[in-house]
Amino acid sequence: MPTAKEVRQIAVRNGLAKKRANAIVAALSGVLPATLLAFYGPPNWHRWLAGLIIGLIWANGVEYAYHRWLLHRPRSAFSQGHRDHHARIGTPDEAEHVTLGSSPLNVVILFAVNGLVLIPMDLLLHLRIAPGIFLGWTLYIITAEEIHWRIHMYGWLPPGLRFARAYHFGHHDIPNSRYNIFLPLFDWLFGNTAVSKSRSYRPA
Repeated sequence: MPTAKEVRQIAVRNGLAKKRANAIVAALSGVLPATLLAFYGPPNWHRWLAGLIIGLIWANGVEYAYHRWLLHRPRSAFSQGHRDHHARIGTPDEAEHVTLGSSPLNVVILFAVNGLVLIPMDLLLHLRIAPGIFLGWTLYIITAEEIHWRIHMYGWLPPGLRFARAYHFGHHDIPNSRYNIFLPLFDWLFGNTAVSKSRSYRPA
């Protein structure tokens, strides 16, 4: 029978492996279509920058909507893994349930579904901002997962993001609030930032 320390070590190894795989797939899912679209219709730096900003905001909105209306939908196939995540806070195997995507396939599907909206719109309207948007999605997804991991594993956070730990644990206190992890743009737009004082979670 493994000890709590052994369970924790195994969970951390498995969680890190999933996080690494998700990051690699996110990078490929964003950089490859961005490169192909840039080759087809080269954007100038203004369009790259505009696309990057739109991609970051778009990803923040998708994070909010997916978290609020799918992951917290009762008895949903989408919500099972997220319910496990909430239930494992403070347990030895918490690290195994921290990654945002349960597998790289989920990351591919996320890019594909959003790309089905973006690419036809960009090509039909000759906007040439899709490459930047793909890069914005990639940057946001990798960053969000890394920060989420560091929040739960009590890793180092940059000075400007240290509020994110208390902010996110506020969601674990009251699950129908604070759906954004570290950039509460859509939380603010939809009035979901307020929550009672968070419990002080401590690493086991």
